[in-house]
Amino acid sequence: MSQATLDEQIQARIAPLLGQTGPTRWSARPIELAPIWNFCEAVEDANPVYWDEEAGANSRFGRLIAPPQALMTLTMGPWWLPPFLRDRAAEQEAALGPSPSSLAYGVAREFGFTTATNVTRDEEYLQPFGPGDGRIGQSDRLVHVSPVKKTRVGPGLFLTTEVDFVSEAKGELIARAKNVLLLYNGTQQG
Repeated sequence: MSQATLDEQIQARIAPLLGQTGPTRWSARPIELAPIWNFCEAVEDANPVYWDEEAGANSRFGRLIAPPQALMTLTMGPWWLPPFLRDRAAEQEAALGPSPSSLAYGVAREFGFTTATNVTRDEEYLQPFGPGDGRIGQSDRLVHVSPVKKTRVGPGLFLTTEVDFVSEAKGELIARAKNVLLLYNGTQQG
């Protein structure tokens, strides 16, 4: 198959997904102090507004907050669940249906682009978030897919996704991320 034909087939399959927003997926747990402190311990962040209720209350935020860079950590799924909870989570995930981004990744895999490397991730923090805000919801939209490119690791596609993060309690947009992922075929090194 020629490069042009390959690109045309991939782009034709992915084009309907561009600009579509996927369903909102919620973090497994609400934002709580223990995970915030665990994150701060791991990165040795001593900012009092993350640790001390009084300092948080007297700050411009008026409360204890989470470090913004903890966003990804706070939205990660659990490392382990008992089987009955794992089954329940799988049922809930299936009911939501796939996001446009995950459908695009599936198309790329069909064409042999099975290895993923995150190229860049930019996050913009719009509102402070912390205990009392409930869970964090995220919905993504696929905004760009490159033609097949020759890279050092093999031929690949660059997929750009934007993710909106909202707080459960207020429904406010708290952050936005832009992520560029390289999906490539590592068996055909460039």
